[in-house]
Amino acid sequence: MANVDTFFLQPFKTHRKRLVPSQCVPAKSRHHALNEGERLSKTAEGLAVIHVVADDETGEVSELSVLARHGTIPEEFEEQIRAL
Repeated sequence: MANVDTFFLQPFKTHRKRLVPSQCVPAKSRHHALNEGERLSKTAEGLAVIHVVADDETGEVSELSVLARHGTIPEEFEEQIRAL
């Protein structure tokens, strides 16, 4: 049972006066995710850099954390992250 680290960026945009998620952007490493987060934060209204640790065989998530936040992040998103 090996754990796999996954990094991705979740940008947000305004749609009908609400912040909604845009397409996720995968990252190769923590460093890559943080650098891309800085770059993409200049064009996105909000952005979260996320780190997920999951079991390689079952896919079960053992840890989920937000490494960085840029701009405005919807409250619902923050609540969902805390719930996991």
